[in-house]
Amino acid sequence: MSIRTVSFLGFLILVILVSGVVALLGVSGIERSVVHEAQQRTNQDLRTLQTIYQQRLELLASRVQSQTADFTAVAAADRSGFLAQLRRELDLTVLNACDVEGQPLAGSYPEFDGRVPIAADPILRRALAGKLEWGTVLLDENRLAFEGGPALRQAVTLSTGESPASRGRSEALFMWMARPIFDGQKRVIGLLYGGRAINYNFALVDQLRNLLFGGDLYGGKPRGTVTFFLQDQRAATNVLREDGQRAMGTFVSDEVRRQVLEKGGVWRDRAWVIDAWYLSGYQPLSDPDGKIVGMTYVGMLEAPYTDLKKLLLWRFLGPLGLVFLAALLLGIYFLNRLLAPLGKLGRQAVLIAEGHWDEPVKPARTFRELRQLSRLFERMRQAIVQRDRQLQDQNRRLGESNEELQKVNRNYMETLAFVTHELRSPLAANQGLIDVMMQGLTGEVPPQVKQLLVRIKRNSEELLDMVKNYLDLARVERGELNSNPADIEICREVIQPCLDLSGPLFESRNITLETQCVEKLHLKADPDLLRIALSNYLTNAAKYGREGGRAVVRAQEKDGQLIFTVWNEGDGFTPEEGKQLFGKFIRLRNDTTHGKRGSGLGLFLSRQIVELHGGKVWAKAAPGQWAEFGFSFPITGFTDGAKAAAVPALPPAANGSA
Repeated sequence: MSIRTVSFLGFLILVILVSGVVALLGVSGIERSVVHEAQQRTNQDLRTLQTIYQQRLELLASRVQSQTADFTAVAAADRSGFLAQLRRELDLTVLNACDVEGQPLAGSYPEFDGRVPIAADPILRRALAGKLEWGTVLLDENRLAFEGGPALRQAVTLSTGESPASRGRSEALFMWMARPIFDGQKRVIGLLYGGRAINYNFALVDQLRNLLFGGDLYGGKPRGTVTFFLQDQRAATNVLREDGQRAMGTFVSDEVRRQVLEKGGVWRDRAWVIDAWYLSGYQPLSDPDGKIVGMTYVGMLEAPYTDLKKLLLWRFLGPLGLVFLAALLLGIYFLNRLLAPLGKLGRQAVLIAEGHWDEPVKPARTFRELRQLSRLFERMRQAIVQRDRQLQDQNRRLGESNEELQKVNRNYMETLAFVTHELRSPLAANQGLIDVMMQGLTGEVPPQVKQLLVRIKRNSEELLDMVKNYLDLARVERGELNSNPADIEICREVIQPCLDLSGPLFESRNITLETQCVEKLHLKADPDLLRIALSNYLTNAAKYGREGGRAVVRAQEKDGQLIFTVWNEGDGFTPEEGKQLFGKFIRLRNDTTHGKRGSGLGLFLSRQIVELHGGKVWAKAAPGQWAEFGFSFPITGFTDGAKAAAVPALPPAANGSA
C-alpha cells in the first residue's frame, strides 16, 4: 500500500478509536446516570409509600379515638348502633368492642358464642397496656367470620389467582387499630378496635399512586402503579390486565417471593408488567410483631427514562458525529498537504531509478521540512548524475581490464592443459617401466633398489594425480565440465573402475581397502564424472590414511538418496579445518600432512561434479582416529534385487564413532 493509503487508514482508525472511546464513555455515563436516577427514584418512592401509608394508619387511628371518646357514656343497648354509624362515617370495614377477656360488647359480631383472640392479635395485645395502637395485620378466615360473619369473609376473599398452592385463600390484610376503654378509675376494662380492609381497597392504592406519580398518563399508560400484596398475591392494585381489569389475585415471581417474603429484603429491577416495562420495587409489609404478612410495590413506567436516555444520546452523539466528520476532513486536508510533495518526490525517484536524471527537482511549496527535503533530493540527484558518469567511466576501464584478464586466463589454462597433457604420457610410461623392473622382468632387483623404485612409483602416482586434477580444472575453467547422464549400475560401472585405478595407491601404503556396495544399485548420472569424484575421495584416503591401516568405500540407499562414503583410519582433521577442505587449492598444513604433495584440487573438483548432479558433499572426522568423506544424490530408481539386498554394517570406527 502507498504512504497515502496507510496514513489515511491510520488517521481514520485513530479518529474512529478516539471517537469510539469518547462515545462509549459518554453513552456509558448517560446510561449510568439514567439508571442511577431511576434506582434513586424507586428507592425514594418505596420510602415515600411507606411513610404515607403509616401516616394514613395513624390518622385513621386518631380519628377513631377522637370520635369514640364518649363510648362509655352511650347506653349499652345503643352501642352497637353507635359503632355501626361511626363505621360508615369513617369508611371502616370492622369496628367492634370487647372486654379485656375478649368477650364481645358491641359491634358487628355474628350471633354465635366465642371470644376475641386478643393474645393472637398484636394490636389488641398492645392496646391492653392502656394506649392507642395501630398497624397492619393479617386476619384469617375464622377471624373474619368472627368479626363480621360470612358476609365479611366473602367480601374480602381474593379470587383464585394463578398459584395452585394458594387457591381458595380467604385471608385479608387490614389497616388495624385499637384503643383501650377505661372505667371511672382509669382502669382498662375493654378494647374498641377495628380497621379498613386492604383487600380490594382500590381507593387506597389509587390515592397513593396519585400522590407518588400524579394522575397523568405517558403514552396512554399511567406513569406508575402501586400494589399491596397479601403474601405473594395481589390484594389491591391499579395494575391493569390486557382486558382493562385490575390484575387482582395474580402472583409475583418466585424470585421476588424468595427475596422479599422469605429473606425480608428489598427487590429492585425491571419488570414486564402486562404490556410495558416498569422499574419496580418490592418491600416487605410486616405486622407489629415483625411477622411479614405481605408486600408493598411501586412501579415506574420505564418509557420516560428510555426516551430521556435516547434524547440525551442524540444530543451527545449528534455533535460528536459532527466533530468526527470535521476532524476527518481536516485530517484529509493536512494529509494531502503533507503527502502531495512526497508523491512528487516519489515519482521523481522512479524517473531516477529508470535512468532519467536530467529533470531537476523543483522545491515543494509546503512545510519547511518538505522544502528542505526537496532541496536535498535535488542535491542527491546531481550527485547521482555525477556518480553515474564516474561509474560509466570506471566500468569501461574495468571492462577493458576484464577482457585482458580473460585473455591471460585463457592463455594460462591453455598452457596448463598443454603442459599437463604432455606430462601425463611420460609419467604413465615411467610407471610402466617401474612396474616391469619391480616384477623382475629385467632381472633380479636388489632390495635397496626395490625400495627406491617403490618411492619413485609413489611419487609418479602423485604426479599423475596432480596432472589429472589440473586437466579437470582446465575443463572446469573453460566450462567444459558437462554432465551426460545415463542409467548406470553403481558397483560395476563406478566403484569397481575406481578401485582398479586407486588400488595400487593403497597397496603402496599397505592400506587394507574394503568395499560395501548393494548389488544392482542404479543411478541416473554421468559415469565418467562420478568416477572422477569418487576417485578423488579414494586418492585422498590413500594419501592421508594411516599406513598399514584400513579404508572402506561404501554405496547405499537411504531416504531416497544414494550415498557414497570413503572412510579411512588416520589423523583426521578438526571441524574448523573440515569447513575449508572443498575449496580450490586448499591443503591442510600441519605436522601430519608435512611432506604430502598435492594440488589441493581433488576435493574441489569432486564438489563441482556432485553439485552439477544436484547432490551435496560433506566431510567429518575424529581427530587422531579417522576421517570420512561423502556425497549423495537423489536416487532415480532401484531394481527389486537392490531393494532386497542388505548392506553390511561398518565397524564402529567406520560408522563415524570416535
